[in-house]
Amino acid sequence: MNLLFYVSFTLGLFIISPSAAQAYLDPGSGSLLFQLLIGGILSGLFAIKLYYKKIKLFFKKRSASPNKENDTPEKNQ
Repeated sequence: MNLLFYVSFTLGLFIISPSAAQAYLDPGSGSLLFQLLIGGILSGLFAIKLYYKKIKLFFKKRSASPNKENDTPEKNQ
């Protein structure tokens, strides 16, 4: 069976289960989740900035590969 079936089956079980949650979320929990979200986004942007030149060079080499044969000078024999 595929992954979509398992995920939807598990979510269905959670939705129909009749248990009440006796939990309390204080304002600090929301602040922590907000910090995690912002930190994840900023660290992802920093990683892209850090490796931008390498990524750009990689794609530049890939697009220049077919034309590389035409750029080499022919040897006269």
